[in-house]
Amino acid sequence: MLNQVGSVAVEGAGVFISIILIIALIRRKWPMYWALLFAISTLIVTNGISASANLSIFLESITSHTAFYLVSMVLSITLLGHLHREIGAMEEMIGKLRLLIRDSRALVIFLPATISLFSSVPGGAIVSAPMVEETGRELKMPPLEQAVSNMVYRHLVVLVTPFNASLVMASALSGISIAGFLSYTVPVITIVFIITAIVIYRRYPDSGKTNNTEVQNKGTREILLNIIYLASPYLIAIILGLAVGVFFPLAILAGITVCLFIKMPRDKIWHTLQNRVITLSQGINWSLTISTLAIVIYKDFMLQAESFQQSVHYLLEIGIPLLLLIIILPFITGFITGNNAAALGISMPILIPLLGPEMMSMRYLGILYLSSYAGYFGSPVHLCTYVTNEYFKTPLYALIKHVNAYGALMLAVGLLLALLY
Repeated sequence: MLNQVGSVAVEGAGVFISIILIIALIRRKWPMYWALLFAISTLIVTNGISASANLSIFLESITSHTAFYLVSMVLSITLLGHLHREIGAMEEMIGKLRLLIRDSRALVIFLPATISLFSSVPGGAIVSAPMVEETGRELKMPPLEQAVSNMVYRHLVVLVTPFNASLVMASALSGISIAGFLSYTVPVITIVFIITAIVIYRRYPDSGKTNNTEVQNKGTREILLNIIYLASPYLIAIILGLAVGVFFPLAILAGITVCLFIKMPRDKIWHTLQNRVITLSQGINWSLTISTLAIVIYKDFMLQAESFQQSVHYLLEIGIPLLLLIIILPFITGFITGNNAAALGISMPILIPLLGPEMMSMRYLGILYLSSYAGYFGSPVHLCTYVTNEYFKTPLYALIKHVNAYGALMLAVGLLLALLY
């Protein structure tokens, strides 16, 4: 009995140390896969089972459907984003959008949102920052509010794009489809978008400065068709993956195929295609891919740790509501790590076994996902917070305070809507 208690204590200490390692190493800017590798090693050393049993868990994990789905999704998404950006389709699409939207207040909203929708570059807030700054100056918007707008509208739209790697991970770990998560996040973000837009529209009158020359020459319809054409690789993937139900990695592969041929010059077609294939092959994000696989392995080893589950059950027995844990644990891990994938990788394996079949619904999983995102969104170690603050030269504390206010609004709306599920 004493040996059993000691074994559970060692295992519990290993789980706790693994979480601390992930948080500490990520905060020190270590690659996520290294942090996870050390965390997995800690679990293996302290879980008290044989080497053959640990090897079995490892092999089952890396050959699982979850691992295959996540890795193939991450690979295909990053390849599509890289190719779309490198052939100049992203830049041209944003340029057309600026011509089409004539209200500067709408541009402050839609520029960072559109870039985020079609680009998953880490720290990508720096891409939209110059555009937001230029438009914000027309509205006489202070630098702090420009910075907040750049952060808020870029990250709100991430929750409603099926190409978000964290959404893909949440879907794979929970068994709930991407469409299921979107059925929850789309209404949440729509409401938050409306509220934040009302604030901007009331505080800043439109400057009236627009360049309508090309609009007048070509017409709104032609510009809109150009935008649809440039966005067609993503639209094809969304239609096939969500509406038709094609296996999502294959749907994205179809989008990549389309992307190879858009903006194709009339001459040197074969040469251009060869160059694009080479460009595509250079777009693999190995760090993200390996980290994604490591999260799956970490999750499977965490599910074997009875001690931590017992600790959480103890918290429930002393009266802490499960819903409170679903909100707090993902939020804290997201806020501390500044990494949404890490927050989900830590919190979902802990919380999902506690939910039971009757609670495996969007009412609870949606809150879990949204809470992890809210914590990551407002984290001081979030990379986008750092690059935005550096670009606009705003007080970091003020920026974090404002961003977290919007994160609290997002979470509050999510909790209210969860009552409808």
